Amino acid sequence: MNDKIALISGEGLLPVEIAKKLKSLNYSTLIFSLSGENEQIKPYAEKFISLRYPNLGRGVREIKNFGAEKLIMAGRIPKNTIYSLPLILFFDKLSRSVLKKTLRDDHSLLGSIVEAFESENIKVIPYWQILPEFIAPKGKLTKRSPTKKEFQDIEYGEKILHVTLPCSFGQSICVADGAVVAIEAMEGTDRMIKRSGELSGHGTVIKMMKENQDMRYDLPTVGTKTLDNMKEAGLTCLAVESGKTLILEPEKFFNLAEKFNIAVWGI
Repeated sequence: MNDKIALISGEGLLPVEIAKKLKSLNYSTLIFSLSGENEQIKPYAEKFISLRYPNLGRGVREIKNFGAEKLIMAGRIPKNTIYSLPLILFFDKLSRSVLKKTLRDDHSLLGSIVEAFESENIKVIPYWQILPEFIAPKGKLTKRSPTKKEFQDIEYGEKILHVTLPCSFGQSICVADGAVVAIEAMEGTDRMIKRSGELSGHGTVIKMMKENQDMRYDLPTVGTKTLDNMKEAGLTCLAVESGKTLILEPEKFFNLAEKFNIAVWGI
């Protein structure tokens, strides 16, 4: 078995957890960091490359030279990168061709990137297979169950997300008292939560995945930062889609949820 693998790392803790697990499984990992000189992830890399902007052509060359046949893509890449003209001028030929031929919603864009790598015989694999212990189970996940009002907000939020997710936006939503407070778009979940606090000061966050979402990338992910932001915003309940959501650092996550009295529920 080829024990070499590549990891394209965006922002957040998820790529670090994946790199850590790969190291424990004795993989030699080539890590591309799109979030600068990431000191947290560097110790887990056989080879580390920091990229200021996406460079798919270099990625293909480096992966082949490293001898890896598999690739994992994880972590948030700020979407405004693809709307910045100065940065786009620095994109390589392959990156520009991907941008030109596809819609710029997350599903289409990431799908085209996967297609570009796999056309070069580099197989993109799902990161949830590396961290199966982080997958959210179903039902009550904290000592406190959602209140009747929070359950009503969860149910309403699910209905809204079933409409928005096929349109490739709205992976998360905040509902308070049966009304939509905010829905996630390009800004990401954390900023949506902060905006919800400014607008309502209370409510429930519901996070789900597009029904036909490719499980190799962009799975909904929550962690202690999610709870910190919810606490600051005054939000008291979090509902995540079981079997399709990653909970980072589960022990720390649930201890913090108990401390903040935030109910967590697996839909």
